[in-house]
Amino acid sequence: MEDDEDCGIKDIQFGFRHFRAPAKRIYGNRNVFLLDVPPNPIASWLSLWMPQLVRSWLQRLLPEWFLPTTVILKERNPTKADSYENEIDTYLHLRSLQGTYIPRLFGEVTVSDPHAQRYQISKRPTPAILLENVEGVSLYNLPTEELGNPRLLEELKDMYNLLTEKGVVHGDPKLHNFLRVDKKIVAIDFELSHPLPSDITNEHELEDLKSEIKEREEQAQEAKLERLVRGPVIVNGLRVRRRTDLPRSGITTYNE
Repeated sequence: MEDDEDCGIKDIQFGFRHFRAPAKRIYGNRNVFLLDVPPNPIASWLSLWMPQLVRSWLQRLLPEWFLPTTVILKERNPTKADSYENEIDTYLHLRSLQGTYIPRLFGEVTVSDPHAQRYQISKRPTPAILLENVEGVSLYNLPTEELGNPRLLEELKDMYNLLTEKGVVHGDPKLHNFLRVDKKIVAIDFELSHPLPSDITNEHELEDLKSEIKEREEQAQEAKLERLVRGPVIVNGLRVRRRTDLPRSGITTYNE
């Protein structure tokens, strides 16, 4: 998660359940929030005493009563309504990958934010989706040496092979849209996804990600060389400090 920002209380209507939950914005300038879902004692009791088969059936039928303690709330951006609908359709199409290679989609909700609505003409609730809060590390935040690991590249390839099998193009191949979780890659953010023609693969997107990884590696190498150039060295037993106000050949010496 990035740029956590408290955003007060959200009023959520999900199916037959209404609840209020504190929200934190987790991506700057985006309508994506982390929600702390209040406990539901009845569902907890049923989960303890109900047979697994019946519990699984109820969870599919009434997911609003069996939410985990934290979920991701993604509100529809009024300027990108088509992207919102597209993301829902993609999650439904990739239902068999939910909970493993993509987050689980719990369902659609409506959101009321009393604080924000004070400054809005429209008081209608905002459509949104609830998603699984995947505990992983964004590839964008991985150390550079891990990004170039052949195993990680294989995990990315496996992820894209699955998308190709399902006939889906992710649409936004950036490192921050992929998480590493338990030695596998989880893809997120399907707003720009679209069908993949049957006669091609997702190789072009995978190459885009590899290019971003290579660029990050080059930037890290340049930064390392810069530190070496500006850092102290030893010459004839003396500690030498380079002058930053001179060309790189200029140095200043001083005794330890």
